[in-house]
Amino acid sequence: MYTPFPTRQYEKSFKKLKRSGKFKEAELNKAIDILCREEKLDPTYQDHDLHGEYEGYRECHIHGDILLIYRIEGSKLVLVLFDIGTHSELF
Repeated sequence: MYTPFPTRQYEKSFKKLKRSGKFKEAELNKAIDILCREEKLDPTYQDHDLHGEYEGYRECHIHGDILLIYRIEGSKLVLVLFDIGTHSELF
């Protein structure tokens, strides 16, 4: 089982998103729980690898245009929550 580790950027973006009311926190928590249990996300999350600047990270769709960028550090059993936001905010 992985332990979630939110980065500063993630925490900052999460607070901003929470204030905006654009997403459902329960859906985010569900996705994080699935990832921490080392299970595959449902295809509706559109989970995929990122390339270029974000090589080594993955992205999944939480709700609508809300994306979670994360990476798994297997040797430490850590799920690094890198950032969260809309596509235009992240890229």
